[in-house]
Amino acid sequence: MIEVENLVKKFGDATAVDGISFKVRKGEIFGFLGPNGAGKTTTINILVGLSLPSSGIAKIAGLDVTKHPIGIRKRLGIAAQAAYFDHHLSIKDNLFYHGLLYGLPRKELKKRVDTALQWSKLEKYRNKKFHQLSGGMQRRLVVARAMLSDPEILLLDEPTTGLDPQTRRQVWEFIKNLKEAGKTVLLTTHYMEEADLLCDRIAIIDHGRIIASGTPNELKKMLDKNIVIDITLNPEVAGDHIKRDLDIISGVNYVRMESNRIKIGVVDDAIVEQVLKSLIIRTKISEINIIRPTLDDVFLHLTGREIR
Repeated sequence: MIEVENLVKKFGDATAVDGISFKVRKGEIFGFLGPNGAGKTTTINILVGLSLPSSGIAKIAGLDVTKHPIGIRKRLGIAAQAAYFDHHLSIKDNLFYHGLLYGLPRKELKKRVDTALQWSKLEKYRNKKFHQLSGGMQRRLVVARAMLSDPEILLLDEPTTGLDPQTRRQVWEFIKNLKEAGKTVLLTTHYMEEADLLCDRIAIIDHGRIIASGTPNELKKMLDKNIVIDITLNPEVAGDHIKRDLDIISGVNYVRMESNRIKIGVVDDAIVEQVLKSLIIRTKISEINIIRPTLDDVFLHLTGREIR
């Protein structure tokens, strides 16, 4: 649904996007993950026709973004990072006039506005002004506006920036519903947890270049890092025989035991299950913690620093 090949965008001597290539498949949530200033929004601006590329190719549903800007906009719903609404109008009227700009017939548009408000769970706030809504409601409204034309593809640029953790999770559920509705989503974010939870595949971008891409699990496996099982046993059952039993399991890389606490490094989830089954049969466990590699670890590994 989205194809980008060797895309470059320069502003004078500065290169904001430096030869990136990626594809977004139909019906998936594709994450564009990177720090502020990495080139994410510049790429979005090229895709929606707000900026021309210096070189390279970008296509939406097979259409070149520089040759078919009007045809492309009919296929896209855009939820920009900055939410621009008329503060004198109700949210219902804001949606209505936005739909008119898309050329939607008035009779059909009234139904679409009602559907958008119901879908975003904002119907009882229909007569409120935008500034009277909470942060989470505002972000839901931005996405609902993008859905008015029933687009095939949605571009969500930093959809949860500035939200508190609870509200952010509410918006995440809202975004998951987009995929269930059959939409293709390109999501830009600098939140590792957000990308990990929502995205089918991720491209990590830094300084205008894509430095890695794949599913969240594929990216984490780049680290060749253990999943760590941290287990606390009941004191009366701890013993050296437990360590010996674990050492012989294929896929267990190490077993470290101190008193009644064991740390076990394993290669994948199948071994986690095998280890836990072995321990549950043989001994009594009071606490289990499973520590997995994170996308933060991946970014640190690839760039030598945490995301800024």
